Amino acid sequence: MHLLLPLASILGIEADVLIDRFRKKAVAWSVVGLFMLVALAFLLVAAHLALSEWVGPLWSALVIAGTALVIAAIIFAVIRIVDDIAARREAQRRHSAETTALVTTAAVTALPMMMKSPLMRNVGLPLGGVLAALYFLSKPGARTGRKQD
Repeated sequence: MHLLLPLASILGIEADVLIDRFRKKAVAWSVVGLFMLVALAFLLVAAHLALSEWVGPLWSALVIAGTALVIAAIIFAVIRIVDDIAARREAQRRHSAETTALVTTAAVTALPMMMKSPLMRNVGLPLGGVLAALYFLSKPGARTGRKQD
């Protein structure tokens, strides 16, 4: 922590100004949040009064509570779906990285044994180089040096 303040001043960042600005914004957003809660409470009271004239006081409270529960359940379901999608993508990425590491390890392990063979040195290595060159030259934009969309 003692290193961050001199480093910030070297970069032209005044930490005191940033901290002061953060405090002012935190207070301002806290006040905004408080008044949003007050507005929400009065909106719920107004909805309760309007519904109580239409369906009665007990049913109006139940309708508001049921609506809040349905909204909470929908938000919960959306959060779970998004988390499951992120977990699935992470598992796919990890599986791909593990497969790549396994194949690379196998190739690095087998390469010295294969290079002992004269057939592999005289035929396999030049053939592999030609195939690699053909693969990289067959990609779009390989000759111009830029990718084509």
